[in-house]
Amino acid sequence: MIDLNTLRYFTSAFETRTFSQAARVNGVSQPTVSAAIQKLEDKLRAPLFQRSKSGLTPTQLAHRLYHEAEESVTHLSTLETRLLDQPQQIVRVHCAPDILIQRITPGLSSLRRSFGSLIFSFTEIAQDSDLAYLSDQCVPEGHAFMKLTEEPFCVAVNRTHPLAVLSGIRLGELQETSLIHRPYCPNADRMEIGLTQMPIGAHAANDMQLLDLIAAGLGVAFVPKSHGDGRDDITLLPLLDADAGTRRVGISHRKSAFAKGLAERLVFT
Repeated sequence: MIDLNTLRYFTSAFETRTFSQAARVNGVSQPTVSAAIQKLEDKLRAPLFQRSKSGLTPTQLAHRLYHEAEESVTHLSTLETRLLDQPQQIVRVHCAPDILIQRITPGLSSLRRSFGSLIFSFTEIAQDSDLAYLSDQCVPEGHAFMKLTEEPFCVAVNRTHPLAVLSGIRLGELQETSLIHRPYCPNADRMEIGLTQMPIGAHAANDMQLLDLIAAGLGVAFVPKSHGDGRDDITLLPLLDADAGTRRVGISHRKSAFAKGLAERLVFT
């Protein structure tokens, strides 16, 4: 029989893609997680992850196990809370429209397993949130900010676009191309300087929609480099003759001990 702790370590490793982060999530040492996963692999007589310096790559068996186990792990991890009838606590979360939430979903899953009384309620207004996932330019008053990443902006084009074969792109090469406008992005005006002659192909409401519009061939846009991760329908190109800028992204939180603790868990997951 596979014990609950081992399955918790496995689901965390699957979600975070590293043993070290899985250990932080569960409050144990990295060797504890590594040893538990190795014993689980021995029991199943097959590897669950391909190990490399860049992290963990789940095998087909790992995908099957995660699909079978994740819901049960969450249910059992929150059993005590339900039996004791502990009151549920609503945590208001804001995700800025120029941010893709996938980066923190493993952390949200981990928080849900660790604190069975939590309910995440998403709000469109950062000021109303307890936790917010956004750039440092958009931190609401009364929040503290914890940095997650800093990355450059690139030009995103459909993978079949003629420009997609280039290793980089110049502003002049974009003048005949439609631009997808991102009015919600705090850097939009700066990035689109010099491109005022470009026709507008569409106005996006958020970056998830933006990427689908680019993939559909409706235009190009300036997006953070990580927006190309996991997508084979768009190509990201560096801007060669101008500074497209960078952005710092992280978690902001209300200045309370509870919100700070949750934010720290998200940042280190």
